[in-house]
Amino acid sequence: MTAPSAAAPAFAPSHPDSRLAADWLFLHAQVPPAKWPALPSFGAAASWLGMHASLRKGQGELEQLSRDYLAQRLDWRDYRQRLLQVAALHYSHLHGHHRNEDVHAFPRLRQLQPRLARGFELLDADHGHIEQQIRRIQDLLADLRQRPDNAPDAALAARLDDALRDGSRWLYLHLMDEEDLVIPVLALESEPWRANTASPLI
Repeated sequence: MTAPSAAAPAFAPSHPDSRLAADWLFLHAQVPPAKWPALPSFGAAASWLGMHASLRKGQGELEQLSRDYLAQRLDWRDYRQRLLQVAALHYSHLHGHHRNEDVHAFPRLRQLQPRLARGFELLDADHGHIEQQIRRIQDLLADLRQRPDNAPDAALAARLDDALRDGSRWLYLHLMDEEDLVIPVLALESEPWRANTASPLI
């Protein structure tokens, strides 16, 4: 009697809230998350992780400024000026990263790993949802920009805090799912014996 073939191992996402199917994570067999910190610093995978770290840092700065104002650790003038400055830099950075993914990186990654097409569809849909949240935040920031430095608006600050919290939840979830899907592909494509004549992915 022929022995039954062994089932392919299932790989768990790197975080408990993942929306990725286990069978989309087959490349974790070669590049598990535990090995990501040791990826070559000059490679595309490590650069992608560094980009995500900078996006988390920018989002975290916005959250901290909001918390500090609501806890009366910042006065209105400093809160207003610093939040507007950080938001302008952060959302420009985020827009640029997502545009590169939409136009260059995701189409190329789909070609490299057609089995991951449904995962990239999920990430594409995230971009649309995140953009809607950013528009909500930008509308509130426009209101904040119109307020003078000597006229605190606690209700506006509270609405901004709610919007930033919602935005953070979606952004952090998206970044983690994206890393689970993308980092193994980038790491394998960056191996030194592979030809790399295509356009850069980051």
